[in-house]
Amino acid sequence: MNHDAIDSLENVGLWKKLSNLEYFTFCMIGIGLLWPWNCVLSAVLYFKHSFFQDVTNWAKVFASSMMAVSTITSLVFNVWLANRQRNYTQRVVRGLVWQVMAFVVLAIICMVHNMLPMWFSFLFIMVVILFSSVATALTQNGILAIANVFGSEYSQAVMLGQAVAGVLPSVVLFGLSYIGDSTAAETGEQSQAGIIVYIITTAIVCGISTTLFKFTGIGGQFMAIMREESIDVDDNDEQIPFRVLFDKLRLLVLSILLTFVITLIFPVFASTVRSTGLGMKDEHYMPLIFTLWNLGDLYGRVLADLPYFQSPSFTPLKTFIYALLRFLHIPFFFYFSSRNDGHSVVLDIGYMLLQFVFGLTNGHVISLSFMKVPQVLDNDLEKEAAGGFTNIFVSVGLALGSLVSYIFVFLIN
Repeated sequence: MNHDAIDSLENVGLWKKLSNLEYFTFCMIGIGLLWPWNCVLSAVLYFKHSFFQDVTNWAKVFASSMMAVSTITSLVFNVWLANRQRNYTQRVVRGLVWQVMAFVVLAIICMVHNMLPMWFSFLFIMVVILFSSVATALTQNGILAIANVFGSEYSQAVMLGQAVAGVLPSVVLFGLSYIGDSTAAETGEQSQAGIIVYIITTAIVCGISTTLFKFTGIGGQFMAIMREESIDVDDNDEQIPFRVLFDKLRLLVLSILLTFVITLIFPVFASTVRSTGLGMKDEHYMPLIFTLWNLGDLYGRVLADLPYFQSPSFTPLKTFIYALLRFLHIPFFFYFSSRNDGHSVVLDIGYMLLQFVFGLTNGHVISLSFMKVPQVLDNDLEKEAAGGFTNIFVSVGLALGSLVSYIFVFLIN
C-alpha cells in the first residue's frame, strides 16, 4: 500500500471506511486498547465482594491500588517506549498477545480464587493489571506510530475503536441493571460466570485484533512506506528529540492533556448526582449516565471525521481553545449537584444532556488532536516518533486528572 492508496479513504463516508479491511483493523485494535481496562473497571465490585469480602482492608484499598498501579505503570513505560523509537510493528503484536495472556490468567484466577489466600489473590491481580498496562502501552505506542504514518484517517479509526470499547460495556451493564437480581444489585454482587465471560471476551477481542493485523500485512506496508524514505524501521538509530516534537505538537499534546484532566471529573459527578424527577433507582440511573457519556464520546469521534474539522483551517490553536472551553461544563455540574434535593424531571433530563455533551466534546477534542498530529509533522520518521510522544501526554493527563478528581470529591462533599 502506498500513500495514494492510503489517502483514498480521506473523502469517503464512515461505513465505506469500515468496509476497508485496513481501516477496520485499526478500529479493532482501538477496541482492543480500551476493552481490557473497561473489563477490569466493570469487575471491581466482583473482586471486592467475591475475592475480598467487602469489609476487609484488601477490599478497601483494591480500587485505589488498581488505579495507582495502572496509571504509574502506563506513565513510566510510555516514557521508556518514547525514548526507543523502533520496532513499532513488533510492539503492536507483542502488546496484543501479552494482553491475551494476561486475561486468560485472570480468568483462571477467578475460577480458583477460593483456594488462594486473600493476600496472594490481591498481589496476583495487581501483577496482572501491571502486565496488562504494559501490554496496552506497547500496543498503543506501536499502532499510533503506524497510524500517524498511514494518515489521519487511521488515527481516527483507532480513536473510534476506543469509543466503541467504551459504549458496549456500558450498554450491557445498563441492560443488566434491569434484568439482574435486585438483591445482588443492592449488595454489589456480580455474577462470577458473567465476569469470566467478559474477561474471556477481552482475550478474544485482542486475539482477533492480532489476527487481523497480521492478515492485512499492515506491518509490512508500514515498513515499505518507511523504506521509501530510506529508513530501516527496525534498526534505525536516529532519534527525534522530544524538544523537536514538542515545538511542533505543543498545542495538540496540551489539548490531549487538558482534555483528560477535565474529563476525569466525570466519574465523580456521575456517582454522586442522583435522579430526583424521573424516579429511577441509582442502580439504573448511574449506568444510564455512563452509557450517555460513552455514546456522546463515540459520536464526538465520528464528528471529527467531517471535512470542516479535517481541514487545515481548523488549526491546532482552535483545537486547544476548544479544549479550554470544556472548563465551561464544570459550573453546570456543580449546579446539578447542588440541586440534588429537588424533584424535577427537567433537571434530570438537563443533567443527562450535559453528560452526553461532555462525552461528545471529550471524544471530539481527543480525535481531532490525534488526527492532526501527522498534518503538522514534516516526515514519516517524525510521525512514527510522535506515537510514543503523544502517549506520554495521555498518561500525564490521566494521572493529573486522577489527582484533580480528589479535589472535586472534597468540593462536592
